[in-house]
Amino acid sequence: MSDLQDPNGKPVVDDKKTPSNADLPPYRQPEVASNSTKMPPWLLPVLAIMLVVGVLLGRYWGTNEAAGDEQVMTSSDTVSSTSEVDRVEQAVLSVETVTPSQDSIGNNLRADGTISPKDTANVSAKVNGVAIEQVLVEEGQQVKAGQVLAVFDSDAAEQQILQAEAEVAEAEATLANASADAARVLPLIDIDAISRQEADRYRTAELQARAALQASKARLSNQKLNLNNSQVLAPVSGIISKKMAEVGMVSAGEPLFTIIKNGVLEWQADIDPKLIGEVTVGTPVRVSLPNNQSVMGQVSRIAPTADNNRQITIYASLNKDPAARSGMYQTGEFLLGSASAQTIPNAAIVSNDGYDYVMLVTDIKTQGGKTLGRIRQQRVTLGERLGDKVAVTEPLPADSRLVKQGGSFLNDGDLVRVVDDNTAQQAQVATDAAQAPL
Repeated sequence: MSDLQDPNGKPVVDDKKTPSNADLPPYRQPEVASNSTKMPPWLLPVLAIMLVVGVLLGRYWGTNEAAGDEQVMTSSDTVSSTSEVDRVEQAVLSVETVTPSQDSIGNNLRADGTISPKDTANVSAKVNGVAIEQVLVEEGQQVKAGQVLAVFDSDAAEQQILQAEAEVAEAEATLANASADAARVLPLIDIDAISRQEADRYRTAELQARAALQASKARLSNQKLNLNNSQVLAPVSGIISKKMAEVGMVSAGEPLFTIIKNGVLEWQADIDPKLIGEVTVGTPVRVSLPNNQSVMGQVSRIAPTADNNRQITIYASLNKDPAARSGMYQTGEFLLGSASAQTIPNAAIVSNDGYDYVMLVTDIKTQGGKTLGRIRQQRVTLGERLGDKVAVTEPLPADSRLVKQGGSFLNDGDLVRVVDDNTAQQAQVATDAAQAPL
């Protein structure tokens, strides 16, 4: 490039090579610095404030956007979890379970029977046509043998005794006279002073007088016996069970009293012949009485034949007890010893339509920290009750898990949550430990 210089020493630009500003288009014009476009001093603080505000707004918008995304994700998870719960079956109830136990229970044979007197004595009057003057005993009264129970009117008997005594005295006098005549006349036969016929007549008169005396004495004894029989005496010791005698009643031979000999009662029970094999003479019995009382006894005899109902009657003598009364119809037990039997709680029994059931918890498994099981209804046959337990005649498997209580709220096939006592205790211990201060 060749530069030209003017005489003043300044370079001269070649117009052909370097165009002037006037020849350039407007959009190519160079910017010329001017004092009017200089940045004012107050603009910097304003820009700084705007920058800070912009940063804060950016952070706020970013937080809201993240929260929105998280909410969307949470809602999506909730919908997914709800769908999963809908697909999983829920437990209908939380239950406690128990297992059957072996207990020693009485091997007893229960039966119903009537309490009756073992031996009785019917007391009747020994006089006829005489009215009762006094009744000295009542029903339920204890009496002894020979005790006076009632007294008949004795005035007539006393009069008859006086008459009989007079007849005896007259017969004695007649006999004495006949004997004196015979003693005076009979020796004359030896000297033929009298005939033999006349001697026999004196002998006969003496014998007749003697017989008349005996008859009079017999009548006197009979009248005295009637007088004694005017008192009704107890033939045996025991308890008056029936009293038919009343003052003024004229005896006609019917019983006046019934006495339970020695007050001994017995329990008469009818049982099926198939069950009689273990019952023998001497087997102890326990018979229930009112007010939760009972009386003991033992089998005294067994009927050799069955009755019209094909039942065998067993007679058991009972110990004396004032609460036992003749004629009671009571339940009793033949105590045949004790035996081991499977028992379950009474609360585990569910009765339905006349049958007894238990609710078995089967298919037990742990899911999500919970122990779940499936209900299976099992019919059972119950036996002897022992407090709050009852024996099962057809034992269940020893490892069976039974719903302890509340089984009536469950149905066959229900899903339940198993919460046993030990599980509940462990959960409580864990809860207490978590809540304890550090």
